[in-house]
Amino acid sequence: MASDIWNTENAQDYGINLLISEHIRLRELQEEDLAFLTQWWNSPEFMALQGNLVLPHPVTEAAELFKSRSINRGTTDGVGLSITLPDDTLIGHTALYEYNAPARSAELMIMIGGSNVGQGYGTMAIKMIIDYGFREMGLNRIGLNVWAYNERALRTFNRAGFREEGRVRQAGFHDGSFHDKIIMGLLAKEYFSTK
Repeated sequence: MASDIWNTENAQDYGINLLISEHIRLRELQEEDLAFLTQWWNSPEFMALQGNLVLPHPVTEAAELFKSRSINRGTTDGVGLSITLPDDTLIGHTALYEYNAPARSAELMIMIGGSNVGQGYGTMAIKMIIDYGFREMGLNRIGLNVWAYNERALRTFNRAGFREEGRVRQAGFHDGSFHDKIIMGLLAKEYFSTK
């Protein structure tokens, strides 16, 4: 929603609405977030939806992953933000990482933890972080990978405007079976055409 007239009020409204909504906020990663994030990251039910292997990682390794994706030195490194409720209760984390400057692209990561899963917070956070990526970082493409059996995530990504771009056949193995990985993407022109 770029305005022809950019002034103090427009700038402040833009800044506030970029990272804060009625239901959730995106804020910097704080040290106290790491205990919850690593616990959620290492939960078997989350690993079965995200990884190639249900195998807990050392807490320090998981914490370093979140820290490395949340350095936030500028848009050229990507961004990582904790997702909270308005009262600052942590409910997850999201990131635009693997920033590719020439292509103006990044990969999306999102994790909602604990009893907050299935409440619609993931959809809200995805819409907020992709809005940030296109409007503030100037990205042209945001991509992601999702397992074909993760129907909840597929519905959420489709609602946010992502399109299937391809499949990596039998890229994962769980419960004695091979599973496809779906590659999805959203382009800036597609995103702005719906605004």
